Amino acid sequence: MSNNLKDLLYAWPKGYIQDTDFIILLKGTANARYSIIKRAMQSGVLLRLCKGLYLIKYKIEKALPNTFVLAQLIHGPSYVSLESALAYHRWIPEAVQVTTCVTPKQAGEYTTPIGIFTYKRIPIQEFFMGVDRVDTQEGGMLIASPWKALADMMYTKKRYWHSLHNLFQDLRIEIEDLQKSDKRLLKELCKHYPSPRVRKHLLILLNELLS
Repeated sequence: MSNNLKDLLYAWPKGYIQDTDFIILLKGTANARYSIIKRAMQSGVLLRLCKGLYLIKYKIEKALPNTFVLAQLIHGPSYVSLESALAYHRWIPEAVQVTTCVTPKQAGEYTTPIGIFTYKRIPIQEFFMGVDRVDTQEGGMLIASPWKALADMMYTKKRYWHSLHNLFQDLRIEIEDLQKSDKRLLKELCKHYPSPRVRKHLLILLNELLS
């Protein structure tokens, strides 16, 4: 591997790099770029995360990249949801070891050098409703709001709650957090989430919150 590529990777601002970045960084044909990248992987400088996406080894040894940023690059379109999103918003107390996501494409699981990424399938209709983009130094990450994460959990895991207390008992979500939540979004999900059964159970929780 050329010292030129090493210098470029040392100067690269992120812990990961994509094929599209190499098009800008490396001159020459596609075959020439692939040969350079292949030698970098063989020497251990680059670790292949998935097709077209690599980790820069010396950088991740100092600090792991943000898995939420990488999630949509590994399998997209997708966003972080389910337990990972609920933990991010501090609605559930448990630390989540797996990065949990949803996608309108085929479900899947990826075991990588920096952890496991799982993707559950949900319908494409209103896919990004209740999803926020958070910009970080490593890039943007897409993450579900708490109510969207709960709706996705209902759909993908067939978990339904018949009262706020039932929800607290199951996931230990504090009633105070539910009361302070975005009820306007919850109303929209009750109308537009693409599953009648999920809408029905969200409405049960909304009615109790508004009573």
